[in-house]
Amino acid sequence: MRARCICVIGLFMMFTLVFSAHPQEKVYWDVVEKIMEEAFENSHVMENSSWLCDVFGPRNAKSSSFRAAAQWAKKRLEEYGLSNATLDPFEFGTGWENEYTSVHMMSPRYMPIIAYPPMWSAGTKGKVRGPVVYINFDAITSEKDLDQYRGKLKNTIIFTRPKQEMIPHLSTLPETYTEDELDEMAEIHVGPKVSPKKRNRPHYEKKVSKRQIIDFIFAEGAAVIASPDGRESYGTVVVNEVDGKPWEKDAPPPPTELVIAAEHYNRIMRILEKGIPVEMEVEIKVAFHSDDQVDYSVIAEIPGTDLADEVVMLGGHLDANSAGTGAMDNAAAVVIAMEAVRILKKIGVKPRRTIRVAFWGVHELGTFGSRSYVRKHFGDPETQQYKPEHAKFSAYYNMDIGPGKIRGIYIKGNEGVRPIFTEWMKPLKSLGMTHIITESIGSEDDGFRAVGLPGFHFLQDRKELDDRLAHTNMDVYERLIPEGLMQSSVVMATFVYHTAMRDELLPRIAPIQR
Repeated sequence: MRARCICVIGLFMMFTLVFSAHPQEKVYWDVVEKIMEEAFENSHVMENSSWLCDVFGPRNAKSSSFRAAAQWAKKRLEEYGLSNATLDPFEFGTGWENEYTSVHMMSPRYMPIIAYPPMWSAGTKGKVRGPVVYINFDAITSEKDLDQYRGKLKNTIIFTRPKQEMIPHLSTLPETYTEDELDEMAEIHVGPKVSPKKRNRPHYEKKVSKRQIIDFIFAEGAAVIASPDGRESYGTVVVNEVDGKPWEKDAPPPPTELVIAAEHYNRIMRILEKGIPVEMEVEIKVAFHSDDQVDYSVIAEIPGTDLADEVVMLGGHLDANSAGTGAMDNAAAVVIAMEAVRILKKIGVKPRRTIRVAFWGVHELGTFGSRSYVRKHFGDPETQQYKPEHAKFSAYYNMDIGPGKIRGIYIKGNEGVRPIFTEWMKPLKSLGMTHIITESIGSEDDGFRAVGLPGFHFLQDRKELDDRLAHTNMDVYERLIPEGLMQSSVVMATFVYHTAMRDELLPRIAPIQR
């Protein structure tokens, strides 16, 4: 108890010193008023969203849709008057995209099936029609368990998991945080964190790998392996990439794979359990892009004035998973950042520091684009050897997943910015931007904090709902909220502008090791 009290007193003294030592932060109320007027009276967010989602979706890594979206974004930033717009290259392996997928149950009754190939799945060899065979991959514990299938899998569609458990009723998640919820999130918690309980799954002693099972099945002539996503229902399907790192140059050949909506998967499994054969027809056409080992991020800037060699950045990732059109994850963030810089150019501000916007490539597979940019311009997170630009960097503001209104900002342990952000939020209070959240959130700074640079992420309404729909076939334009995107662009533009105008760079903390 005594140690806990000392810890709390220490935190109080630290905050007291931070607040008392920091001079009053200047707030540009007049500029914020102009930002709001332009954002709400002349918004471009939904038109730009339609381009990214409807025309260029889904924009998975190194696909033709991503390249077209990157070219469009670069051109749009130039139209808005930004300078030095460029496609910034970085090393990456083989790209992939889904060109055509057709899946049907043909007998005992016809049913069109909601299904998608995971990214980097191989295609079928033309149209395949064959029986469904259930092989529970988790129950295969030795090669002997596979002997019963020898010579029996030609042109089969293999169901690889048991029926998916279903929630009987659709629960409606709240779309906005209450003040009590925000207050609780903003509290500094003392003591160890309690991890949420994990769902128990059957345990099997494994002596054979999933890759061995897959190699056996396809060597026996199977056409496709299929499973439900294990999480969603009501026709919503989570679709990620196949196991491993199939984009790498020396990766083994990927399997031909499908993720099937739980309701359709379970129906077929129930028919099989009755001893009735099921026949499916499947055709998958995909394209692999291995002509070069390069992909791109989009970079552009508003040049600074007296502190032009110093930089403040904002952005989000441009790539998206393949099932939907990448609306919430992450066209929303791209159009918010694009709108923020458009507004700043339109109202004619002259920032002291250079404002640089970035739309990252290949985020979903390991933040390739942003981490490459950090290494190229600021330093190596492994050696902590820094480049000259490192000393001239003020902050990076990131957006990832979500069209809801911004309600707060994660400062990720950087208590030095608390009094600064508290002042900047004052003109935004009427828009619902009210809270500073201390604790970190994932890796959503895109690598900046790994080299000791301030990286911040915004807290948005609808977070739980948006996380559930991200990477699914329902992440489409209709999930976007115009009012949320407009409000978020105001918040982003306000924070970026104030960062660009203050006398000093924002405070820093030690590099975050991963």
